Amino acid sequence: MRILMWESFAPGGPIRVGGHHYAERFLRSGGRVAWCVGPLSPVNLVKTNAETRARLGLWRRGGDRLHDGRMFAYAPLTLLPYRPYPLFDRPFMHRLTLRATLPRFRGVLARAGFGRAEILWMSTGSPFLALLDEVQHDVSIYRMSDDTTAFPDTPASFAALEKEVCGRADLVLATAHSLQTRARELGARRVLYLPNACDPAAFESGPLEQPADLGGTPRPRALYVGALDHWFDAALVAEVARLLPAWPFLLLGPARADLGLLRGLGNVRNLGPRPYRDLPAYLRASDAGIVPFVLNPLTDAIHPLKVYEYCAAGLPVVATPMRETAAMGAPILLAGTPGEFAAALEQARREGTKRRAERLDYARRNTWDQRFAALRAEIAAIGGRPPAATAGGLG
Repeated sequence: MRILMWESFAPGGPIRVGGHHYAERFLRSGGRVAWCVGPLSPVNLVKTNAETRARLGLWRRGGDRLHDGRMFAYAPLTLLPYRPYPLFDRPFMHRLTLRATLPRFRGVLARAGFGRAEILWMSTGSPFLALLDEVQHDVSIYRMSDDTTAFPDTPASFAALEKEVCGRADLVLATAHSLQTRARELGARRVLYLPNACDPAAFESGPLEQPADLGGTPRPRALYVGALDHWFDAALVAEVARLLPAWPFLLLGPARADLGLLRGLGNVRNLGPRPYRDLPAYLRASDAGIVPFVLNPLTDAIHPLKVYEYCAAGLPVVATPMRETAAMGAPILLAGTPGEFAAALEQARREGTKRRAERLDYARRNTWDQRFAALRAEIAAIGGRPPAATAGGLG
């Protein structure tokens, strides 16, 4: 079985989204995966960051063969990028973006053995309509993991394009309840609520030795893992850090937003991105995991993967009361103001390991293997598709 997956991040980077975990399971079940990211534009040849440099490497090399050759990773470069700028934000740029690639995207796929795919997997930020037209496929899946219209840099034309892909896709996967409702309102024929999850074993059995860069850092420690982007509430973290001067606040991930409010705070450390394989060690060396997200329409649609991974490591979790964190039934503490957040962290410190077993149980009931089984069952139900594994509960 060949699966073409268009996702947000190049393989091997510090950020792992749900698509990475599903790709691993497609590979384990005997499939072959084409992992595509981007597309790049000529501007990216001179204006780069760590992620675009990884994509440029894939483009210049003509793609990489990974996982014993069963995964083909590639990033196309297009002359018609769909971007939030005049002219570039027109629907035709989105539709034609994969026809204006150098070299032609369809030819690259054919040479890699993906001239046709049994499953076409499209993420929220993908050129989904272009993919539907350019890639021959049997089943099309649109994974809606964000309310992209709420992002400040989303083109105004995106809403109409997303409505079209919801109407054309065979299956829409919604990671949040609000997205499930949105997909149905946009005309999706088949919608499956499939939230994020975790791999508990990787976090339960992480290394006991703490990372070297935490040497000399006092306890208790509050850890944030993930991108520091629009949704990260720097103002909240700054106020909580002032209220709890004895707590170091460790930020682990790429910074894409202005963190000026955190500068000068001696107990806030921005450690930058780290390889995903090192994440369990940082979690085991911390005392609480935090999810300090702003409360707005964008975060209403976020189902935070990090909650599951914090729980899998046995960490107490303090999060702002987003719609999904309030509804996911996790053993976490919700706090909306700096005072409440600081009090919740102190409560977590006092409780120590009292609720550790409850957190581990929650993680074990919400695994990527269970989600993948549910996905396979749904694909099989579409008709004439790959046989389903036993579908686990969604916890």
